Amino acid sequence: MNFGLTFEINLSIEKRKLFIGLSDKLTNYFVRKNYGSDIEYLFIGVISVRPEFDQFFKIRKLKYKNIHKTKLLDGGIKELKCFVSYDIKLNFEDFVSVTNEESMNLLMNEIIKSLSNLDTLPKKVKNFDKDKFISDLMQFSKNQDHF
Repeated sequence: MNFGLTFEINLSIEKRKLFIGLSDKLTNYFVRKNYGSDIEYLFIGVISVRPEFDQFFKIRKLKYKNIHKTKLLDGGIKELKCFVSYDIKLNFEDFVSVTNEESMNLLMNEIIKSLSNLDTLPKKVKNFDKDKFISDLMQFSKNQDHF
């Protein structure tokens, strides 16, 4: 499964690097895992901006997009089963006022809490082992090496 995080943040460069590093580790952890043929891509958008900019960054609810075919750069065609994405919004002050490790723990906790969004997947998504995916993410979270 292709799993990762996208960011709309205006945190310090140091914290930004930590968030991007976590996204890379999540991507590498999940790249060889398979949870069924109905979901190939899952992205969680992370929003954490200064309060004065908050009004410009609205949370996007879970989106399920069934993409049948996409053209590759070499002229070939690849069939994609599904793309899922949604956003979470983090309190800016919570992240700037704590240590890097605490920031990463807060981010992972919010990601785990956000998995309830997967309960709103359309009924046509039948071949996706949501419980195994959640279990693997919880296992990843317990491994403190990624912080």
